[in-house]
Amino acid sequence: MKIPILHLENGLHHFEGTIKAGTFHFYHDENFPNDIEVKIELNKFDKNMTCSVELNTEAEYICDRCLSRFKREHSGSFEVLFHLGPKDFETDEDDVIMLSPEQKEIDLNSNIQENLALSVPMKALCREDCKGICPGCGADLNHENCTCGDKPADPRWEKLLELKK
Repeated sequence: MKIPILHLENGLHHFEGTIKAGTFHFYHDENFPNDIEVKIELNKFDKNMTCSVELNTEAEYICDRCLSRFKREHSGSFEVLFHLGPKDFETDEDDVIMLSPEQKEIDLNSNIQENLALSVPMKALCREDCKGICPGCGADLNHENCTCGDKPADPRWEKLLELKK
């Protein structure tokens, strides 16, 4: 998503848009198969700009325990700081993006893509109490019972079982 900044006056500016599904070609494309709604609030003061971005979409994941597909609303937000001018600008902020004075627009696609990639959970669960799949018979324990029955104990553990009795 590109924001025009060439003749932007000081003050607060609002932008909205939609990023079409499949625009980003990265590892987590399959997690975001729907359009992404973007709301941007840009505050320009002299040669500095703060850009607050809100993202809303429906994410699709595969449960790490039972391997079923599930959907979940995804909303995220982040902020980016920009400075128009020379590279010798000094600030306490670590994440200031320097822009040349001739720059006509800001491209936020890489920032949005990064935010989406970082928002994918390390362990995706369809629900907190997901029981998963039985390692023996492969039954989805959320919907059916295990058909394995009692498994014979490993003979290496027999001495410990005797102590337990």
